[in-house]
Amino acid sequence: MTEMTKEKEKILVYEPVAEASGANAALSARPESLNGKSVGLINNTKDFTDEILGVMGVELQKQFPGVRVVRYRKESVSGASQVLMEQVERECDAVVCALGD
Repeated sequence: MTEMTKEKEKILVYEPVAEASGANAALSARPESLNGKSVGLINNTKDFTDEILGVMGVELQKQFPGVRVVRYRKESVSGASQVLMEQVERECDAVVCALGD
C-alpha cells in the first residue's frame, strides 16, 4: 500500500487597507454663500459623471441666485494636470469633483 501525502497550497492575500498617516489636513475656507460666486464642476471622466454634475449644476443655479457654474473635464481618471488645477483655482470660488459609475 502506498502512502499519499497532500501538500498544502499557500495563497497570498493582500488586504488593501492603508495605514493612517497621522497628518490632519485642514479644511479650506468656505464662502458664506454661493450667491454670485463661480463654482467649478470637475468631471473625472468616469461613466455617468456628466449626469451627476448636470443635476448638481441645475440645483446650484436654483438655490443660489447669480451663481456661475463652470464645467471642467480631467484628461483621465488618474489625475488632473497642473495646468487644469491652476485654471480652476484662478476661475472658481468653490469646486466640486464628482465620481461616476
